[in-house]
Amino acid sequence: MTSTNGSLIVGWRLNGRHILIIGGNQIASNRIEFALIAKPRKITLITPHNKITSDKIREHIAKNNVSYKDSEFKPSDLIESNNLPVDFVLSAVDNQQLSEQIANIAREKRIPVNIAEIPHLCDFWFMPTYHDNHLQVAISTNGTGPYVARKLRQHIFENIPPNITAAINNVDLLKQNLGVTNISAFTKIIDTLPLSELTKLTSDDIKKLVSKHNVDDEEIEVSSTSESMDEKNSDVTIIDERQDSGFTLKSKLFDVNGDVIIPSFTSGGTQLVDGKTAVEHIAYAFSTTSFIYPTTRTNYVGKAALSWVSQKVPNAFGQSSQVIKMDTRYGASAAILGVMAHSRLDNVSIFATSQSIVPMIPNFYGIVQANIPLVIHVSASGNDDQMINYVNYNDVLIARETGFGIINSYSSQEIHDIALITHLISITTKTPFLHVFDGLNTSLELSKVNLLSYDSINNLIDEIKSLPISSTKNSDVLDCFELIADKIGKLTGRQYRPFEYIGDPNAESILVVLGGETVITKETVKRINYGEKKVGIIIARVYRPWSEKHFLAVVPKTVKRIAILEQVASKEDYSFGPSIFNDIAVSFSSDNSWINKSPILIDAKYLTTQKFSPSVVHAILKQLISNNNNIFNEELLLEKVNIPLINNNVKQCIFWDSETQETIQAVKHISKILEQHSKLNFTTSSTFDIYNNRGVITTNLQLGNDVISGLQDIESDYDFISVHDVSLTSKYNVLASAKNEAVVVLNTNWTVDELETKLPNDFRYEASKKNIKLFILNSEKIAQDVGSTLKAVISVIFQSVFLRLFSNMIQLDCNLEDSIIDLFEGNNEKEASLLICAICQQLEKSIVSVELPPTWGILEKSDQNLPSTIQSNSLDRNLDQPEIEKPKLRNWHVVAQNLLFKEAYNFDRDIRPDLSEKTYIIRVSENRRLTPPSYDRYLFHIEFEIDGTDLKYDLGEALGVYGHNDSKEVNQFLEFYGLNPDDVVFIPNKGNRFESRTIFQLFSQVLDIFGRPAKRFYESLAQYATDEKEREKLLWMASNEGSQEFKRRVEDTITYAELLYEFTSAHPPIEDLVQLIAPIKPRHYSIASAQSVHPNSVHLLVVTVEWENSKGVKRFGQCTRYLAGLKVGDSVTVSIKPSVMKLPPRDTQPVIMAGLGTGMAPFRAFIEERAYRKAQGKEVGPMVLYFGSRHRSMEYLYGEELEAYNIEGLLTHLRLAFSRDQENKVYIQHKMQEDSELLHQYLLKDEGWFYLCGPTWPVPDVKDAIVNSFVTAGGYTSGQAVDWVNKLKDLERYILEVY
Repeated sequence: MTSTNGSLIVGWRLNGRHILIIGGNQIASNRIEFALIAKPRKITLITPHNKITSDKIREHIAKNNVSYKDSEFKPSDLIESNNLPVDFVLSAVDNQQLSEQIANIAREKRIPVNIAEIPHLCDFWFMPTYHDNHLQVAISTNGTGPYVARKLRQHIFENIPPNITAAINNVDLLKQNLGVTNISAFTKIIDTLPLSELTKLTSDDIKKLVSKHNVDDEEIEVSSTSESMDEKNSDVTIIDERQDSGFTLKSKLFDVNGDVIIPSFTSGGTQLVDGKTAVEHIAYAFSTTSFIYPTTRTNYVGKAALSWVSQKVPNAFGQSSQVIKMDTRYGASAAILGVMAHSRLDNVSIFATSQSIVPMIPNFYGIVQANIPLVIHVSASGNDDQMINYVNYNDVLIARETGFGIINSYSSQEIHDIALITHLISITTKTPFLHVFDGLNTSLELSKVNLLSYDSINNLIDEIKSLPISSTKNSDVLDCFELIADKIGKLTGRQYRPFEYIGDPNAESILVVLGGETVITKETVKRINYGEKKVGIIIARVYRPWSEKHFLAVVPKTVKRIAILEQVASKEDYSFGPSIFNDIAVSFSSDNSWINKSPILIDAKYLTTQKFSPSVVHAILKQLISNNNNIFNEELLLEKVNIPLINNNVKQCIFWDSETQETIQAVKHISKILEQHSKLNFTTSSTFDIYNNRGVITTNLQLGNDVISGLQDIESDYDFISVHDVSLTSKYNVLASAKNEAVVVLNTNWTVDELETKLPNDFRYEASKKNIKLFILNSEKIAQDVGSTLKAVISVIFQSVFLRLFSNMIQLDCNLEDSIIDLFEGNNEKEASLLICAICQQLEKSIVSVELPPTWGILEKSDQNLPSTIQSNSLDRNLDQPEIEKPKLRNWHVVAQNLLFKEAYNFDRDIRPDLSEKTYIIRVSENRRLTPPSYDRYLFHIEFEIDGTDLKYDLGEALGVYGHNDSKEVNQFLEFYGLNPDDVVFIPNKGNRFESRTIFQLFSQVLDIFGRPAKRFYESLAQYATDEKEREKLLWMASNEGSQEFKRRVEDTITYAELLYEFTSAHPPIEDLVQLIAPIKPRHYSIASAQSVHPNSVHLLVVTVEWENSKGVKRFGQCTRYLAGLKVGDSVTVSIKPSVMKLPPRDTQPVIMAGLGTGMAPFRAFIEERAYRKAQGKEVGPMVLYFGSRHRSMEYLYGEELEAYNIEGLLTHLRLAFSRDQENKVYIQHKMQEDSELLHQYLLKDEGWFYLCGPTWPVPDVKDAIVNSFVTAGGYTSGQAVDWVNKLKDLERYILEVY
């Protein structure tokens, strides 16, 4: 038959095109969905608002997925503003005349057009399509038989070979390896290999095929020229250019150990650095010798200076420097006294921490007496007894009475400027100084800092030395500070004073600060409105030497109350010893102008363990303003206060990383890109928790056009959240601080459908509540797609995804790919550039925007209280790699000791401490066979008592059963392996704790010794084989060459035990064996009871699983065998698994259930629950049950109950399909086809819910039966009916639980 409607199937690339869609019905909605997948440049929708009948269209308009025009179609709509026509027209209007008009106008302008439901007006059709990654299969009937086309698509879906995507990927990889010019070899390989073999090709297989065909080609070439070639006299060397070139890609910002490479900045300028580097830049300029007294293994102040010495970077005088790393111990700093006779003492500096200052103090007095112009740069940081980091000023202030000067700085820019001033004032006045800076926040913060060049510093030194200052009198030293600060201020534009006042010039209430609270105090005072109350703060920049003159000069004469903040180590320090409170009190009492007018002073000391926050500042200000008590009320610290951001133009971003993921370099690269290619201001600050969850890092990025305050202690909501390890979503509430409509990226191999079951409940709850814009990507898959396993590729992926998704905020001065390429290098620069471009292109294809399901909006927040932040307990990654504890074999005496002396051994008893799920121990109360003993299938009903437990379950949930291995088989194996069942194995658990179990317990309850091992077990077992042949065979089966044998063993369910029986020379010690064997996984069974009806029990419906392998060996389902053998009174360990199987929210909504075999279980619970509610006087809707099994006489499960419910009228319709009770098999889909009117009425008109539980095979036919009911009883087209089924899925009114 010749087609009268000739057409050709083509693929049309819509990227960069403008699509015009006309109409507001369901078909128009489908057209929008179709177009969005192809990522066109623009989609315009034209239809009057009152003609929109699709909720999905309204949603697309609200989300700006389309450009919407609220009007009827006009011919001018086919032309864009630049006078160019649109690229495609898709019309879905319910008006024949208008459809013809649209088609004619589009054709006049040569614009391809599709008119829904009118084939002869279409230039192209939308065909039923099967998608599987790269594969697309389209079926066309030229628009005349869409129903047949859809049936064909279903047929293809059911019959397409498995792993077809693998075949496509392998063919593409083969083509790349052969090269585009070697078509003959490529064709030869493809033609000789069947499709099933193409799917199984490994990278090694492909290399061998390429090598073989290349060798064949070379032999042909050699034979054709051999007659004219004298092999002996040839000077030709053959180089095989196909060999692996060893291509590398590495960051220019990090060394091979993953440490940041810090270049020298002798030329100055604006640089992206942290506070440590800023202070080292200045100290190195002044010093020929520097000493480092670190208290941490990494990220200590002075580390960059060590690097500069190795690079032979000269100081500001053009001299070479030396940097010496010292031990922190009693008498530290004595080296300074030793250097006196050998070096210019104004050329020495020290890098230290708060803790390393303490043992130096005895030598400070000698240094002061010797008038040594020394500067010690002190990183104020420490750890409490819980290893939590804090800003530690208290230890530094122990030195306040030694005669050393003390000068403070609080941000990275201040650190640079104050370090410069401190060195100059120390040289000028011959006074040693401690320059104290926030060593916690600034060490972990990257920001743009204006660094002075070494030439400028050298000139400053000459200028300052000419000043006539030599007195060491306190006020003169501070006068010198002001003089030097003014000179530097003229150079930099930044001004500093010994005491700096901020606030109302007529303030009545003032805070005085000098430590780690300074930045928080400044920002809090700026951000909180205290109404008529006038407040201010004084920052004690130069604390020692103390100058009454300079302090009182900045105090407003109007002040009535002053609170003095100071950090102390313990409450004993509140009232004793020197303090800034005493200094200020003496200053007021000594000055005649303040006699009888001295303000009330409040001594507001706080402990080092007290996290200083805006709440503390607010509490102090509140007390200052409200009463006359000069004793600080610590209870005010408990008050909560929200500090608003004063600048909404600043965007907040956070990146969550695990140390195991190696993704933490991405944010450093992003920062460098922003520095080099944008005009934005920004800061980044990292937090490291190396002790919890195997190491977690969060990095905050603040960016905007305005000045960034750098205030990290005020927790603000985030605009962008990137989680590079999706497992963190179950350990932290990562969305707690998300803004409404924040962009959230998850790195995961989960599909969109799997998010429903794998993402934690609270994540989905917060996501819906805040309407986040969720994206998912699989970085490992992207790396595979571009053919690279290099670690740097992952970093490139996360840089690219942030810069793309945040492009509305970030305007780069170059394209994205070039900005990333600048930061990487390889042994082949061209290859490096191509790889990065390929990554960026692949990312654009691979990142998935997730539409949040409506069901997430009805979730309730759980009682689980996950932390929203991590603890700060390190300044860098965990460089310590402790030896992993291995299991230990002990006799029973050790456990006896633990039991007898629990407190001494910190011993607890727990059900299953190895499990993350909450578990319960319940007891069997009934185990009853439902099928006749003569029947070959064993189905049984089992009940468990849950009295005395807090086990609660909801409808539709599953019971996770932790089955035991057969005791007889376990004992046989233990005897064979030479193990004593009563010996005890201690297995490492969380922290430094161990679980203890007997050998028998371990092999019967925990280890899946009779389960099927993966390939890696074969590989691991080979390492223990003493017989070389056994070792070779194990390795061969684990290799590609032995894949067929391995596959056969998998099909025969060869177990761990059988491998150990077979390969007797491979005998891992028990301590290793327990780590090689996978644990027994729980088997989940749908609960067949409603707890409202059975408050003290839970019921299951189970069928035993038995089969024989190819050798006739009988196999059993591990858990069903265990359950079938349980006796009344036996104990079982269980857990609860949530499910999507829930009754409708309204009791009156119809429930249509389709269950096959044990798929009946949840529906028994549904029916019981409806019966319970009806008995409570509630009106309940109709219930329909389609139940299928083989024989009525054998497998009519719960038949008597069902008949009773049906007679009573609760089970409105009972449709039974016993497939083998008649000649022609009858299945549930046949019964459903007979109920078209009923299904249409209940599902569409009465808003009913449909459920299918059981095996997967009837799913397509069941769906067809429902689609057919909508067509025959509802008058819909087949396309509309399918759309309705899809809509029911979206609304979670069409629920499948199949296996």
